[in-house]
Amino acid sequence: MAIEKALIIEKDSSVRFLLEQTLQRKNILPFFAADDMDARAHIDVQQFDLILCSDDIDLLQDVKSKTEHTPVVILTSFARMQKALSFVRRGAFSYLIKPFSTDSLETLLEKIEEHMDIMQENLYLREEVSCKPKDKKYQIIAESSIMKSVLGDVEKIAKSHASVFITGESGTGKEAIAQAIHYQSYRKTCPFIKVNCAAIPEALIESEFFGHEKGAFTGALMRRTGRFELAHRGTLLLDEVSEIPINLQAKLLRAIQEMEFERVGGVKSVQVDVRLIATSNKNLQEAIDNKLFREDLFYRLNVIPIHLSPLRERKEDILPLAYYFLDRFSEENKKPRKTFSKEAESQLLSYAWPGNIRELANVMERTVIMHTHTTITPHDVRLDFLRPPIMTLEDIEKKHILNTLLIYQDDLDKTAEVLGITPPDLRIKLRQHRIARELVS
Repeated sequence: MAIEKALIIEKDSSVRFLLEQTLQRKNILPFFAADDMDARAHIDVQQFDLILCSDDIDLLQDVKSKTEHTPVVILTSFARMQKALSFVRRGAFSYLIKPFSTDSLETLLEKIEEHMDIMQENLYLREEVSCKPKDKKYQIIAESSIMKSVLGDVEKIAKSHASVFITGESGTGKEAIAQAIHYQSYRKTCPFIKVNCAAIPEALIESEFFGHEKGAFTGALMRRTGRFELAHRGTLLLDEVSEIPINLQAKLLRAIQEMEFERVGGVKSVQVDVRLIATSNKNLQEAIDNKLFREDLFYRLNVIPIHLSPLRERKEDILPLAYYFLDRFSEENKKPRKTFSKEAESQLLSYAWPGNIRELANVMERTVIMHTHTTITPHDVRLDFLRPPIMTLEDIEKKHILNTLLIYQDDLDKTAEVLGITPPDLRIKLRQHRIARELVS
């Protein structure tokens, strides 16, 4: 584990200069405090990976109250070494006798990083043993054989480290499946971080993924941690991954392959342990063919594919889901529990649900809110206004002819040529569709 930030409390300018030069050469960001009051102000607002403190200032109690794992090194003289040793007995990591060499400082820094690695690993192991799984409320309703098969695969996939690529139309439950994978895995006590790739402006998406250093660009007033770091030891969900700009995909590929990256404006590599789950409602093969998505990135993400069928292809799930949402929204809105009439159930089963589960949930919530009676009828559900208007072939042909006539300013010969028919045939169609009698006379 690398040291990233160090706080220095030392009055001797030559010692401060040596510390600053050595730390910066090791890519450690130094902060300085003039005295114990200034140092405590720093510790109150941010956490440091290392504190280097003169022996005339006692910060151990303050540091331990914030975090017991931050190493404190006492800067002392040979004459005051006994005082430095008393700090070590109380919990300081070590001491340095002034004047010290660059080599001795670098050797100590290496020992501190080794110590931090051990502490981090021990902390993680304790969490794995003692932490209970987070009480994450997600529920997957599955009565269809298609979804039962998917959930069986999820149980197998969850125990692996492999990247997962979930495809399906909008609203089919891709995020719920991603959560199921995470919360059945050994990573369940660690973060589940989601990033909606379609909702982030292109100029900000790199910073969103990898974070940025202070001053990396206009408005970067402080260091920001990216989603990859936030998901360390957990799972990162790349929702609608097809929307990632092509110019960022190479850096994303490298981060996935190496599990390391640099923050925007930074030079130091950040290492992470992250399980990747990606989703898309688009055909990525078309995006690859059109040079909008890297093929090597697709193969890296698509180690284990899962496809979620639309709701219209798994009708056995419609009524169980409808009743689940009906009960849930009745409880949330403090309404009496409701049920469907047989006619309403038939209506729900016959509807195509182009918005899938998300649309079904919205319809159920609206139904619960708008109707007080306990038995839901087809009139209450009101699916008709959700259906897109369906045009007959005759209507489509008429509209196309009218649009073409408008474009060519009622020039029948030109319109017929563009439509691929003869002018006499066009006149016949105009009579059939009762379009502008003066044009067919």
